[in-house]
Amino acid sequence: MNPKEELNNLTIRKTMNTVEINKSIMELNYKKEQLKNEVDIIQEQIYFLASLRESQRSTEDGEEKIKLEGKALFDQMFGGTD
Repeated sequence: MNPKEELNNLTIRKTMNTVEINKSIMELNYKKEQLKNEVDIIQEQIYFLASLRESQRSTEDGEEKIKLEGKALFDQMFGGTD
């Protein structure tokens, strides 16, 4: 159910009394807090994956550097392939 349908299900109408209005406000605040918590969890997952990507990138860069250094050493020892 999309958010607009959920709001319509709260039966917001002009003739609501104070108790009904307060109940609807509480329901909406509860729903807002649930969504905020869900967003926080998703944001934590994004940060975790981003840091994992960066650590892998560092490792891949290090491996590439070792390969290039090894190639340069090989070229120095046995002459370049140019």
